[in-house]
Amino acid sequence: MPRSEASPGGDARSQALACLGLALVSFGLYARALGFDFVSFDDPTVLLAHPNLYDETSLLASLREIFLGYFPREEPLLARDVSWALDARIFGFENPFGYHLGNVVLNALNVALLFLFLRHATRRFDLALAVAALFALLPIHVEPVSWVMGRKDLLVSFFMLLALLAQSHELAAPQAGRRRLLYGVALLCTVLALLSKMSAVSFFLVLALHRALHPYLDGSRAPDAPLAWASTLRRVVPRMLPHATLSIGVFLWFQEIIRAYGVVGWRGPDGLDPQHLATVARFAPLVIGQYLSHVAWPVQLSSFYRWPHVEIPLTTAELLASAAIALALAAALIGCCRRRRDLAFFGLAFGAFLIPYLGVVYVGFWLADRYVYLASFCLLAPAILLLDGLRARGTPARAVAASLLLVFAAGSAVQTWRYQSVWRDSESLWLHEAYRDQPSVFGIQALAKLYVKRAEAEPDPEQRREWIQRAVVEIERGIAREAALGRRPSPYKTPEQLHLSRLHQLRGRVLALLGAPVERQLEHFARAHSLAPDRANAMMLTRSYYDLAMRAPDSQGEKLVQRSFDYFVEFIEFSRGDPRRLAQSRTILESNWDAERFPFLADRIHAVRRTYFP
Repeated sequence: MPRSEASPGGDARSQALACLGLALVSFGLYARALGFDFVSFDDPTVLLAHPNLYDETSLLASLREIFLGYFPREEPLLARDVSWALDARIFGFENPFGYHLGNVVLNALNVALLFLFLRHATRRFDLALAVAALFALLPIHVEPVSWVMGRKDLLVSFFMLLALLAQSHELAAPQAGRRRLLYGVALLCTVLALLSKMSAVSFFLVLALHRALHPYLDGSRAPDAPLAWASTLRRVVPRMLPHATLSIGVFLWFQEIIRAYGVVGWRGPDGLDPQHLATVARFAPLVIGQYLSHVAWPVQLSSFYRWPHVEIPLTTAELLASAAIALALAAALIGCCRRRRDLAFFGLAFGAFLIPYLGVVYVGFWLADRYVYLASFCLLAPAILLLDGLRARGTPARAVAASLLLVFAAGSAVQTWRYQSVWRDSESLWLHEAYRDQPSVFGIQALAKLYVKRAEAEPDPEQRREWIQRAVVEIERGIAREAALGRRPSPYKTPEQLHLSRLHQLRGRVLALLGAPVERQLEHFARAHSLAPDRANAMMLTRSYYDLAMRAPDSQGEKLVQRSFDYFVEFIEFSRGDPRRLAQSRTILESNWDAERFPFLADRIHAVRRTYFP
């Protein structure tokens, strides 16, 4: 794959045609997603529950709420929220078409931007075209493109690619004024990336790596030529200090808001706790190994992988595999840093992109394909460069390299097309998740919840029984699956505890549909609450005790009302971090808890009003 002898810009017409072709192929591949619905996987809670943020009648009202009014909130991603507000204003708040169109267009733009960055940074048209084309076809990209909530992954990638492209042009610009302008553009794009998704907190390291290694990327220095580390650091660090300072500042601002909301601070050991760092050391190589396998062999893809898991001890074989992967990765990086510094950029950048997702910055999920949406190009580029090395070994080797690329591209395109159908609607998604070879409890309980909600809304008795039967099957499958996982107690608060709790809650709701005594329903709601005390379970117990009180004799009714109110206060406490939810709690209080009707609660009702609704 020879380097162009022309300028870094190359043939402008060829580049424009390549960008257009790549964008059209990407858009066409995902065009079917324009007809997809919302799915019950964060779409209702993060987007649809907040018409105040995405006011379809007034963009100005949305902007006021996004930037000034609605704090704290679960995801204060200002750039992402503005993009959703525009979708809502143009297409309607509850119209999924606008959100899906935005995702498909952003993905197409990202493919084109990736081509432009690689073309300019490496001076290799063929390499840039091959990497961008394969990037467009990768099945692991289906989740962020086809899922409304994937907007943040696409938008953060858009701004990071713009920043990389601006920096690449800055490094080649002869005029000082143009260099300053492009430096400012890259800095602005870095901030916008941070306001799209907080995973951009480590992006300044990618920019630093690009700035340090760009002579090896563009071929102006041989891949094994010595690198003057001291002078490189003196040149790079001052230029990256503003990026690093802004990244850390925005990250701390974000952390403070979501801590006030209640998202962090309860999941387990701190990110720098020695016990947690030991877990990261064991898990990180396995996670990276899975990402490599999902790119190379994209079968049984999932939105929620159950392994590795902090409550499921790793076997000896898994620990050995983790150590072997770590050693192999370390050897590959050391070898690249010594002899192939053009490849070193991609390997080190991949690690920098992954830092927020390896449990040090945020203790949460360990593995999700959307986490490597942009970072995946760092796996494709070295693979293509290594295959390109076969060109010098004669015609048979060239044929082998070309065949491998064609097979990979064709297989990826077919799998991407097929996997998209999973994201068509909630039932498609949860059927896929619940019936994978290794299903998650999350997927099974989500499918059961879907069936329970349909039963609760179904007026026809025969159809209602059908939905109830399906729900019961999934609830029992979920409980059996959870037991089979072999989880052991750990200091972490894991999603499985919440999902098991939801299964018991759904059992109680099914009993309510079947007309079972409230006492029996209450058993399951209490079990759900003991597993995961949260807002939803507190409200279930509030309602159950309230219903019991309304049917109980006066001698027992007062105690049951008191118990109901206890859980309602807990419900308010869980809501206090969210101004919108707190307002809803106040409405419930005013509608259901009248001091004149329940004089024995008068003092407590007034105390709640003073404490939570002054």
